Amino acid sequence: MATAKNKTLCFKCNEDKITYPCEGCSQRFCLVDLTEHRQILTSELHYITNEYNEFKQTMNEQKQNDLLIEQINQWEIESIEKVQQKAQECREILIKSTQTCINDIETKFNNLREQIKQMQKQNEFNEIDLNYLRNQLIETTQEFNNLSKISIKKESQSFIDDISIILSK
Repeated sequence: MATAKNKTLCFKCNEDKITYPCEGCSQRFCLVDLTEHRQILTSELHYITNEYNEFKQTMNEQKQNDLLIEQINQWEIESIEKVQQKAQECREILIKSTQTCINDIETKFNNLREQIKQMQKQNEFNEIDLNYLRNQLIETTQEFNNLSKISIKKESQSFIDDISIILSK
């Protein structure tokens, strides 16, 4: 049986009880309030997971560069044989560059997904972990959003417009 010496104030209910520490927020909670605290953290992890899944779906929908490819194809048609080689070079640069960026982002997302799975499986996480996950998701989202800053630069010549792919980092 616990003695009064083993009791401390619970951070939430402010009652003198046997308490347990939360490593993330460095507070001590009684068993009831610690359970509730963990449920709140679990809810936050679920929220981050849902945000991750929604963003992953958005990223999958936007992987295609159809608009840029169409512009390149239209330019090629208008310029016929004189620009076919240049069009092919531009397609390869665009696809290679965006695919490299998307592959990097997917790798980061896969690592993030594994970290989330591990935390869910082990049920071992705290506010510090959730802030880290949230920051990683924000950082990767920003990297993905920067992909939309790719554009085409047209350079006028006497009878055709020369194009190239401009990648903004």
